[in-house]
Amino acid sequence: MKVIGITTGDPRGVGPEVVAGALDDPEIKSLAELQIFGPLEADPRCPDVKAAGATLQALTAATDAALQKKIDCLVTGPVNKARMRLVDKDFTGHTEFLAQRCACEVTPFFVARNWRVALVTRHIPLGQVANRLNAVEILKTIRQTHQALQTSFHILEPKIAVAGLNPHAGERGSVGDEEKKVITPAIVQARREGIEAEGPFSPDTLFWRMTQGKWDAVVAMYHDQGLIPLKTLAFKECVQITLGLPFLRLSVDHGTAEDLVGTGKADPANMKAALRLAVQLTN
Repeated sequence: MKVIGITTGDPRGVGPEVVAGALDDPEIKSLAELQIFGPLEADPRCPDVKAAGATLQALTAATDAALQKKIDCLVTGPVNKARMRLVDKDFTGHTEFLAQRCACEVTPFFVARNWRVALVTRHIPLGQVANRLNAVEILKTIRQTHQALQTSFHILEPKIAVAGLNPHAGERGSVGDEEKKVITPAIVQARREGIEAEGPFSPDTLFWRMTQGKWDAVVAMYHDQGLIPLKTLAFKECVQITLGLPFLRLSVDHGTAEDLVGTGKADPANMKAALRLAVQLTN
């Protein structure tokens, strides 16, 4: 039986509750051996620094266990990024933390039902997206998406759609030239490497076409471009995978939802979806 490590996330958020809720499901407990990383007793009233310290300690221990192959997969609970910076001033998110600790180039990749979306840029202000885009990073994202579709999802000849950045994918340069300067060159190089990548496509219709099964994955240029449509379509089922790490890492795709702590309204459905997908991908 596979061993899946689970971090409970910020003790001041719903992470411990959704983990406990998932473990209350006999089906989930039967899927794998589950190893929990987090404080034995989560206190939602503990001081910010204590909560952040416990979260970082659990995440570090779980990452080390994954690197040492003591667990087959890591599933992470939600954290409060601002609180985490009280104990790690450079913390910007799980993805960046894991990339730095493992010295890897990574891609955030999101799965909901049969829909899959990869992001070129991550947690940066929208006004910085255009300046941060470059053909090298876009090509890396396409390559890692292609590899994941083949190795993890067993799609022999994946079809990948690449979104444009601007309205109507730039209208041939009349409303932006990023498509011409950086996106198209990355697609051309990917195709030279035998990757079936297409685009850039107008973002306003691309995701509807995705739901019709035209492609196996979409590469989006920035966070909200890719995640607004996916979460709208299947919020409770949306799971993040970090591509490029030396181990499999998945995460729930919701935040700490501190307003729900202790109300009985925290829904473990997304944690269950992450655990089911983790088992599917490790078997």
